Amino acid sequence: MTEEQLRKNIAKNITELRKASNITQADLAEKLNYSDKSISKWERGDGVPDVIVLNKIAELFGVTLNDLVSDEKPKLPRKKPYLTNRIIIPLLSVGLVFLIASIAFFILRMVDVWVDKSVLLFAYAVPVSLIVMLIFSEIWWVLTARLLTLSGLIWSFFACIRLTVANEDINYIFIIAAILQVITVLWFVMRYRSRFRKKQEEAKKNKE
Repeated sequence: MTEEQLRKNIAKNITELRKASNITQADLAEKLNYSDKSISKWERGDGVPDVIVLNKIAELFGVTLNDLVSDEKPKLPRKKPYLTNRIIIPLLSVGLVFLIASIAFFILRMVDVWVDKSVLLFAYAVPVSLIVMLIFSEIWWVLTARLLTLSGLIWSFFACIRLTVANEDINYIFIIAAILQVITVLWFVMRYRSRFRKKQEEAKKNKE
């Protein structure tokens, strides 16, 4: 197989796998931590990713390296465990948190302890669940999902404090939540800009 044919095969297979997975060039670029211009370049056959990136692409689509360089049309697995697990595992974890909250709720009701406040256990389960989701978002999800999860955690945490403390002055606690929200947004904007600069630098290297 010539270098030209190899380049064409990789370009064709990456394009077909991406389209079969219903993701855009920008989506694939984010998953690989590259610029969308690099993906476009690979799909046009103007260049090829290195072996490490090829292996990452193969793992992402659930195929082999041979599938990426082959003349034959690659076939996506019928089921993509990496996608399924990224949804099911976090949901199972959240379900476990609420299960524990439910068990604690019924125990408190049975022993007649903290009965009037026991329903707050379900409110507390929300920020705990979001902490779990935040962990998974750092491992698997994109930056936007992390921002939304952390924002939800901030507001649900302070909402729980407001529900627990029976004092009108406690409403001012949401000022702290608002400040933390602004800091969180600015932090993620900095991270996004850092990634954007990195993608631009990568795009320049690919042009050279």
